[in-house]
Amino acid sequence: MKVTIEDLSPVKKKIMVELPSEDVDREFDAVYKELKEGVSIDGFRKGKAPKTVLESRYKDRVLGEVGTKLIENSYTKVISEKKLSPVAKPEIEVEGSIEEGQPFLYTMTLEIRPLVNVEGYIGIALKGERVTVGDDEIEKGMELLRERSAYVSEVERPAQDKDLVVIDFEGFSDGKPMENAKASEYPVVIGTHSLSPVIEDALKGMKKGDEKEIKIQLPEGFKHEKLVGKEVFFKVKVKGVKERILPVIDDEFAKDLKFDNIAQLKGKIKEGITREKEAAERERLRKEMIDKLIEQNKFDAPPSLVADYLQSFVSRAMENIGKGNLGPEDISEMETNPEKLKESYAIAADARVRGEMILDAIARQENITVSEDEIDLRIKAMAAQRHQSVDEFKKQLVEHKGDAMVAVGMLEEKVFDFIMAKANVTVETK
Repeated sequence: MKVTIEDLSPVKKKIMVELPSEDVDREFDAVYKELKEGVSIDGFRKGKAPKTVLESRYKDRVLGEVGTKLIENSYTKVISEKKLSPVAKPEIEVEGSIEEGQPFLYTMTLEIRPLVNVEGYIGIALKGERVTVGDDEIEKGMELLRERSAYVSEVERPAQDKDLVVIDFEGFSDGKPMENAKASEYPVVIGTHSLSPVIEDALKGMKKGDEKEIKIQLPEGFKHEKLVGKEVFFKVKVKGVKERILPVIDDEFAKDLKFDNIAQLKGKIKEGITREKEAAERERLRKEMIDKLIEQNKFDAPPSLVADYLQSFVSRAMENIGKGNLGPEDISEMETNPEKLKESYAIAADARVRGEMILDAIARQENITVSEDEIDLRIKAMAAQRHQSVDEFKKQLVEHKGDAMVAVGMLEEKVFDFIMAKANVTVETK
């Protein structure tokens, strides 16, 4: 096998492979033998059809299989012998035809992982922020807990803001019922905009048994595009009005939540906020560290990996829009300036790839590894958090290729801890 490599860029190579005629003939013989034993041809016993008959009937199929096997077998050898680390499937182009008794030539264009030698991570200077939790934050946490512990009680008075109103409704357009615009015993909390704000505002002042027709203009983004901007009306009947009642924050409230008293509950809330802020600070330091190392260590990022992350970021943004997880400003930015937004995603994707490669390179330079036992312990802990059996959780991980992601994540954590142990961190109170 003759291999010639041309560098197209630091991360892209064109590899020309020439296989000798002996390899080609050996593969032709193997394919014809398998074909002879597997097909039935009228006039011949199975496995006894002559090669000339097989050639006349299955030539294109044989050529395809021979070419595929020659490429697959030699590709693995080339990658191993030349110590290449491909990051995506190669682009293959066959040179000429495949013939018995003749060499076989093909080229492959391949993106590889660059060999990165990271500098500047020992003693790296970082600015840390001291984690503190104020009384106002604890009180806010208490209030959120109080909101979650609220219960509802039916009232006879007219509905007002924050009340839960149970309604029957049906939408009509041009006097005809609209598709998928009807529901019974539908709960609406006034002010949350789970329905149209116009409908929610119209519910204010209504009480159990009241009926009303409400006209609205359907907004952009309505699932039936032909109705967007059209005025329709909804028939609404109130089946019940329920008031949200917030519990009093005292020792009894704490005891209901399995704490001895309110002081113990506040302590638990402070612990939770502290953990969240410490995790956020760790992530902030990690980003600052990676940004500095990217700035200090220049290398090319494989375009295909950047493109994969870019696609992932854009897809996630689309999903967030569908789920209503993006604010009006973000949606407006996506609509008015999509190219600018895509550019920012491309920058983030490039940084993600470079950051991963830097951490991976440091792991190699410092012989940092993650053992199978460590991975198993992490997977068991993750399964316990999700209240799943370990076997079931492992199966799900493997199906979605999440097992490799767990290992990579753990390795990156170890590298980060290694760097932080030797970093020059100036802690400030903010």
